[in-house]
Amino acid sequence: MKKLLEAVLSVLRSKEIRDRIYFSLLILVVFRVLAAVPVVGIPFDAIKNLFGGTNFGQTVSEISGGVLETASVVAIGLTPYINASIILQLLGTVIPKLDELQKEGSQGRRLISMYTRYLTVPLAIMQSFLIYSSLRGLNLMPQLSGITLVAMVSTLTGGAMLMMWFGELVTESGIGNGSSYLIFLGIVAGIPNVISNNLRTADPLQLLWFVFLLVVIIAIVIFISEGERRVKVTYSRRVHSAGAQDNYVPIKVTQFGVLPVIFAVSLLSFPQFIAQFLATRDINSQVTNISNQIITFLNDTNVHNIGTFLLVVAFSFFYITVVFKPDDVAENLGKRGAFIQGIRPGKQTAQYLKHVAFRLTAIGSVFLGVLAILPSVLVATNVLPAQILSGTGLLILVGVALDMKRQIDSMVVIRSYERYI
Repeated sequence: MKKLLEAVLSVLRSKEIRDRIYFSLLILVVFRVLAAVPVVGIPFDAIKNLFGGTNFGQTVSEISGGVLETASVVAIGLTPYINASIILQLLGTVIPKLDELQKEGSQGRRLISMYTRYLTVPLAIMQSFLIYSSLRGLNLMPQLSGITLVAMVSTLTGGAMLMMWFGELVTESGIGNGSSYLIFLGIVAGIPNVISNNLRTADPLQLLWFVFLLVVIIAIVIFISEGERRVKVTYSRRVHSAGAQDNYVPIKVTQFGVLPVIFAVSLLSFPQFIAQFLATRDINSQVTNISNQIITFLNDTNVHNIGTFLLVVAFSFFYITVVFKPDDVAENLGKRGAFIQGIRPGKQTAQYLKHVAFRLTAIGSVFLGVLAILPSVLVATNVLPAQILSGTGLLILVGVALDMKRQIDSMVVIRSYERYI
């Protein structure tokens, strides 16, 4: 308890950390206020009636920041921005120009961010229109005049761009990754309602069982997220005598954090959005039947779980190639006069580090995939009374909280060093 109090005090003593926390809280307040402002033309509970009670609805609600179920000005949330990020990163694997930009450091990242913003706009417009068309097809809202429809689409698109901007502001001036933080807030905001509903209907013993499993799952997530393989390195005698202290290269089991989980649920929702739109359009009976079959198929619990697991694993392997650069690590080791025993410096070192990273990713991705679907599986097998929190939501909550803790810890360490400079 004393150590915890000292840690809190060390955080509060830093003006920079306090300012970042205050800014993050300010974004929280603005975000929740906007989530209560209705958009013109759509009944407030219409979108909830469209998506509620399905795997699709829960998935889309999570990645939107928990605001899609209410027809607010920020209803579509971060979904277009996340989809734009996925599209550009996937295009980077087939378009050499984009791949080069991703490797050009801060300048390249700025250009990629700019392209992502540009792509977010048409995706937000498309998603806004898809929602309107789906609601109209199911008679969940009246037909809008041309001007009102343009106002509605513009408002939802503007809300999506505002959410994107909030995310960038939090990344720059707040705590943690901004987009993940907003998704985190949305999930947290929905927990009290879900808990209160289950407390009225669930058996007390089953709720205790759920709490126990929740603690175990959180402990496993923390263990996997913080786990790392320390590859021992040896320094040349000249460098070692000069005072070099690092004697290993840390390679985390999950270097990519919760991004594979966020991107997996986002990608899983995209074909369902299209199918939902086509099913409500009176194109022809064959298109409607096929669309309804796709919706039924993707909303099947087993299909949804298998799809989530496979996509989490796939994105984990994709992201390890983006965030971990073994060639750069090997080059830096060479410059510092360090080498891995039994491994030649240079290319062989890079290949060895890549091999270690991919083996750890295989372990971490399977764990993430299993944990992402575990609550759903437990509900389907009647081990739990109801799915109070999805596996993906739980992973996002714990992952974002750990990321914020790491950033605060690093700022505290930097502040302590600055005292002696």
